[in-house]
Parts: sequence; structure tokens; C-alpha cells
Amino acid sequence: MEGILGRAMAVVLGLIALAAVALAATGAFSSSKASTVVSDITMVVANARGLFSQNNNGYTNFTSANESALSSAGVFPSDMVRSSAIYDAWGNSVTLSSADSDTEGVVAFGGGGSETVKQCVTVVTGLKDYVSLEVGGTTFTETNQPDATTAESACESDLTITLTFQ
Repeated sequence: MEGILGRAMAVVLGLIALAAVALAATGAFSSSKASTVVSDITMVVANARGLFSQNNNGYTNFTSANESALSSAGVFPSDMVRSSAIYDAWGNSVTLSSADSDTEGVVAFGGGGSETVKQCVTVVTGLKDYVSLEVGGTTFTETNQPDATTAESACESDLTITLTFQ
């Protein structure tokens, strides 16, 4: 009888250990996606600045319609390019446009419930050096940057994150 109880207890403890490992792996994967989004969007902004900020047209041609040419020019990290379209690490389409008489570039990503609030907070607090960062109905600026509390409040619903830069 003791042998059966001992084996049953070993099986239960083994299952608990497996569940803990799976939970830790899921958390690490979730954090990895958020870090990838921050890194990818930061690279897109840096590359776009290099190509557009010093020309006479500004960000006029920084549009989703020009994704193929922008991709060929190296604006996007390779992990964002899938089947000639641009996607974030969560699998959402990335939208490109210009603003303020073409003096600013705009990158919109996320949404559709694909990211968790925690991932959104990591992304929103991780992005820097922008004119504005709109999350849901909340707009952050360089002088009004998000902290964990304000980012969590902004990230509470399915939303798109829109970053505007010069």
C-alpha cells in the first residue's frame, strides 16, 4: 500500500513540476515577444529616420503602400517581413504613414487582443524617443512618458499602439 501511495505522490509531484516548467516557459515566451516588439519598432524608427528625415520629401513615402520598397531598403528587421507584408511579433499587420505635413513618420502595431496587458506595458514603457505614443485613448509624449501604472491603465483593452516620430 505504501508503495502505491509513494508512486502516486511521485506522479503528482512530477506533474506539478511539469506544470511549473510550462508556466515559466510561457512567461518567458510572452516577455520575449514584448522585447522583440520594442526592438523591432525601435529599429524601424532608426532606419526610417536615416532614410527620410534629411530629404526634401520628409516622410511622404513612408507608407504601407511602399512596404516592399522599404523592406528592400532595409527599414524592417527580417522577422517582421512575411509574404511581402510587415507584421509585429504578435502577428498583427503594421501600418505606416506620415503626419504633420510629412515631417513625422507614424508606425501603428498591436491590437486585436493578440498581446496581454503585461506585454503592452513592457512595450509602452520600453519605447523611447518619439513625438507621441498613443495607446488606446491615451497619448504619451517625451515630456509625459508612461510609467508602469499609466501604461497599464492605457493597455487595459484591445488596442493599437501608434508611435509618431521625427
